Amino acid sequence: MKTVEALKVLYVAFGGELTDTYEDIADGAAVSDYSLTPDIICAIAKKAPGAGAGLPEVTATDDGKVLTVVSGEWAAAELPE
Repeated sequence: MKTVEALKVLYVAFGGELTDTYEDIADGAAVSDYSLTPDIICAIAKKAPGAGAGLPEVTATDDGKVLTVVSGEWAAAELPE
């Protein structure tokens, strides 16, 4: 098994799906299409315990929001008044 394929198995074990995409990795390609080790390692880092997994993904549109808990899950929200 090639290294990238083995790392894809690890990605799935951490809860990822091979259909997942990330704008900041491999030009938004699906994880199943990754062919470079650094790309799959970056995807694993998004799912690995302790590496920010469980936190909501944010973009520049979330600027000024705060992290809060909603129904037992982390979420970005407007700052309460």
